[in-house]
Amino acid sequence: MTREEKIIQLEKMLRKVPDALSPMKASRCSPLGKNHIYELIKSGELRAFVYKGSYLIAKIDLIEYLADHSDEKSRRNYM
Repeated sequence: MTREEKIIQLEKMLRKVPDALSPMKASRCSPLGKNHIYELIKSGELRAFVYKGSYLIAKIDLIEYLADHSDEKSRRNYM
């Protein structure tokens, strides 16, 4: 499956998810844990912005990260 096909599939799966997600909401709709998401944000691997003192992740950034890293082994599978 190509990256573009993965992105299309993930967009369909996450179509009801808001466009901006807290790390907690991102962890609920992905195979990533909350603490791992914070680590990715701090390392710069997952883009996020700060709004009123809290991190927010754009849904498209989460989708792109998941598409790029979907071949890695994970305890929680989504594809």
